[in-house]
Formats: sequence, structure tokens, C-alpha cells
Amino acid sequence: MKTHTDPITLSDGATIRVHIKRGPTGDALFSEDYNRHRDGSEIYWRGHRLYLLWGDRLHPIEHPRFESATTLDDAAETALAFFAKCAEDTIAHAREHGIPVEACYSQN
Repeated sequence: MKTHTDPITLSDGATIRVHIKRGPTGDALFSEDYNRHRDGSEIYWRGHRLYLLWGDRLHPIEHPRFESATTLDDAAETALAFFAKCAEDTIAHAREHGIPVEACYSQN
């Protein structure tokens, strides 16, 4: 079993991949592994549905492209596509406002 997806390179040269943690009941947790920041997001997969883990709550993803997957591999690739889309949106926001991408991830 793979423990992570293959990395992809984003438009600004940063890389992103997903770490896969298989659960005991066929479920899985996908953790964002992004070289821009340490506190990446997580997506939980169970019963073909994908949920964004925010704090200690699960929020169903409600976008047709990212809300479901039928296999573990498909779910991992869907999670990667979701995280990459979010990262690319952040890159576009930073460029639009003339700020470094890293500033969008700072905790200050």
C-alpha cells in the first residue's frame, strides 16, 4: 500500500502531495504535505464521501469534483486535486495583491 501520492509541482514551483493513513474500517485520512507550510489540511474518506477535517469536525465537501471517490487511490488523487486547487487559488490571490505566497500562510 502506498503511503503517499506522487508529488505535483504548482505554478510557483512549490510541490504538494498527500500522505495516506489507512483506517481500520476501510476509511482513510489524507494529510496535505505542502512545502509552503507545516499545518496542512486533512481530508477524511469513508463510504465514498470526502470530508474536510476542520478542528475536530468533519465537513462534507460539497463540490462535484471533490465530494466523492470510489477507491482508496481515487480518493487520494481527489484529495490531492482539492489541495492543489486551494494552493493554486492562494498563489493567484498572492500574485493579485503583490504579496509573497508565504504571507498567506503566516499565523500572525
